Amino acid sequence: MDKKKILKERGFSLKSIPETKIKNKKNITEFNPEDGLMDEKKVGVALLECLVENDPESFIEILDSYLRVNRLQVAKNAKMSRSTVQQAFSKGGNPTLKTLAKIVHESTLKR
Repeated sequence: MDKKKILKERGFSLKSIPETKIKNKKNITEFNPEDGLMDEKKVGVALLECLVENDPESFIEILDSYLRVNRLQVAKNAKMSRSTVQQAFSKGGNPTLKTLAKIVHESTLKR
């Protein structure tokens, strides 16, 4: 019986992308993605837009990035298990609205 040939795809790497030289750097400004996460109004608008567009994955990603808190401490403050908080923000997580509300409430109280 012949062996099947399996094509192994190479993983994507940013290192494999060639660097582009910019000649005129006059109109280029420094960009820090964390700056947008510091503005609660922008984050609120983004979260609302995710709900309107029925995009729960982006909602969780934005909320996870915004909170950036010690999940264990949030879990204790919200009287939830650490695994519940961890699972809420995992890749396959599907948190309930009640869980999200507790997490957001506890994290905003500490600010």
